[in-house]
Amino acid sequence: MLPEERHIKGVVVDSEGKPVAGASIDHSNDNKRAHVTGPSGRFELDTNAPLLVVRKAGYRSGVVRTKDATEVRIVLQTAERRSFPMCSTSAKCYGIDGWDASFRFPVVPGVEASKQGHDIDYGFRSYYVRTGQESKGIQHGSGPMWSLGIPVDQHVWRSNSSYEEVVFDADGLTIIDARGQSRDGKRWRSLSKFGETASYFDADEATAKILDQLLDGACLSSPAPR
Repeated sequence: MLPEERHIKGVVVDSEGKPVAGASIDHSNDNKRAHVTGPSGRFELDTNAPLLVVRKAGYRSGVVRTKDATEVRIVLQTAERRSFPMCSTSAKCYGIDGWDASFRFPVVPGVEASKQGHDIDYGFRSYYVRTGQESKGIQHGSGPMWSLGIPVDQHVWRSNSSYEEVVFDADGLTIIDARGQSRDGKRWRSLSKFGETASYFDADEATAKILDQLLDGACLSSPAPR
């Protein structure tokens, strides 16, 4: 986090320079209110977060690095609508049964799956790689209070070296596939929709490549298992 809060003013426009209203300014570390652009595309906030992400349906997300920012202009490019694949009924895959979970993942050599666990309002399981004396893996959870459908703040903020995300549409359901790398070279990735996420963090490059095979092969069960 930045040592002190910065006051940032900004305007969000499209590729033609027209203001984009209703764009959300996420990961600001402000838990009191949401920040959304007005009719003129403008926003204003105080934050000590090192990185903000600007999101709007139909556009590619924009990134603001706040360390030296005071007034910013973010240009959002129109995004090609990308659909998320549906699962084949014959394919063997991992997933969570119940809890309105719909992400399914392929069986990948070298990746083991834990038994499914649960609490009062969510179900969860892990898919992991054994690396020496420890294991690194993907935590998959689903439930009504499990996720807001965006990456975890702390993961986004650590992405000083790189950050990228792809937004998918599945019959009106927004799915975000985000990933980043910290200064020490460790990688993270999160596949999320409202109520469900599958993510890993603090992985070295070799381990991330294995876990990415599982996330790259993700699909949606239809209908969502119950």
